[in-house]
Amino acid sequence: VAASAPSIGHCNTMGTALSMNSLAEALGMSLPCCAAIPAPYRRRGQMAYDTGRRAVDLVREDLTPRKIMTMRAFENAIVVASAIAASTNVPVHINAIARHVGVPLTIQDWQRVGAGIPVLTNVAPAGEFLGEDFYRAGGVPAVMRSLLAAGRLHGDVVTVSGRTVAENLADAPPADSAVIRPFDEPIAERGGLLVMTGNLFDSAVMKTSVLTPGLRAVSDYRAVVFDGPEDYHARIDDPGLGLDEECILVIRYTGPIGYPGSAEVVNMEVPAALLLRGVTTLPTLGDGRQSGTSDAPSILNATPEAAVGGNLAILRTGDRIRIDLDDARVDVLLPDDEIAARWADHTPPELDNQTPWQEIYRSTVGQLDSGACLELALKYQDLVHTKGIPRDSH
Repeated sequence: VAASAPSIGHCNTMGTALSMNSLAEALGMSLPCCAAIPAPYRRRGQMAYDTGRRAVDLVREDLTPRKIMTMRAFENAIVVASAIAASTNVPVHINAIARHVGVPLTIQDWQRVGAGIPVLTNVAPAGEFLGEDFYRAGGVPAVMRSLLAAGRLHGDVVTVSGRTVAENLADAPPADSAVIRPFDEPIAERGGLLVMTGNLFDSAVMKTSVLTPGLRAVSDYRAVVFDGPEDYHARIDDPGLGLDEECILVIRYTGPIGYPGSAEVVNMEVPAALLLRGVTTLPTLGDGRQSGTSDAPSILNATPEAAVGGNLAILRTGDRIRIDLDDARVDVLLPDDEIAARWADHTPPELDNQTPWQEIYRSTVGQLDSGACLELALKYQDLVHTKGIPRDSH
């Protein structure tokens, strides 16, 4: 049972902290009204106390996470993620949790389940209010009650409260409609993720709630490629790059193995020269992650990453990249024989481990689309029921 970690995100925007707290509640793994309580509020301490008491009862009832986090519970979480315009980091975390409890959730499920869900929360970066306003407006229960009434949630799944989702929401307070909109009056018609594919990667995600109205369905861009954040910071203001509105910023070697650990570095800023011309954002693409507070049109979490053979590794500055939003594709406009020739000439960068833990991590970690789990850890599930409590070493 999750008490939800206090975070500056509670008083700020729908970044990764508030997004994940909200999805813990949507999954049924925290008590109702828990997710959005601002860190300084007295109610946060009371919720921690209530959580502790309930955790003891869960042990007595043998109500385990595997009994709560079913496929239907994960589908509820995806629906809520779309409705709150959650961070693009949440599929990584949620997919990892699903794999650790043995639920076959995939990255494609985020588009299958969440694509038709509108954005209901008028909270930054997709809206105008802040996290504290979200809490005062009714928080996650208010969003979920609207979704349940619209027939978009599984109301019969059990939660850590011991009650079902529908039972938890029966007495949820009415929402402040300025912050949490009615289902038929959303702030945006599309709140889910586009799961992209193409000849540069097998999958990547794009947040639909931040797509600007002027963005064309099919667009060609000139790639400007950076090998990690250090290279980006060193060269972004180089006039020799010829950056303009027709460019896409690409960053690679920032995934679980290349970085290692994957980095929030795909949220790249435009150079000062473009800012002076009034250009505030450019499309970005990378095999790493992005801050949940970003509102740039970005293609993230590209899998496989460049360090393990993704075609981002052979991309060059000046290549043309086509983004097709209708077909959810991203392709470099190169013939297959040119791609093969570049791979034949490619020398991958050396992965320099700075600690033994980096070496251990790199040797067993998976890719972002499947949660970047330590693959060997997936064998160890439901241990108390399958193997018993491990022996004490003291």
